[in-house]
Amino acid sequence: MDKNSNETEELRKKLLADVYAGSMSGMPAMFLDESRIRCADDEEIKKIAKEYGY
Repeated sequence: MDKNSNETEELRKKLLADVYAGSMSGMPAMFLDESRIRCADDEEIKKIAKEYGY
């Protein structure tokens, strides 16, 4: 894997952790973003991360 792919996968892991934590803490609507995050390409992950405040 190249550096960009590693960074994207790390970002994906962080976003998924946020989604799971939010879902379990009383915000189940956050779980709707799971498939969007899992299927996102590099550019989409960056866009989602910006939405989440990263």
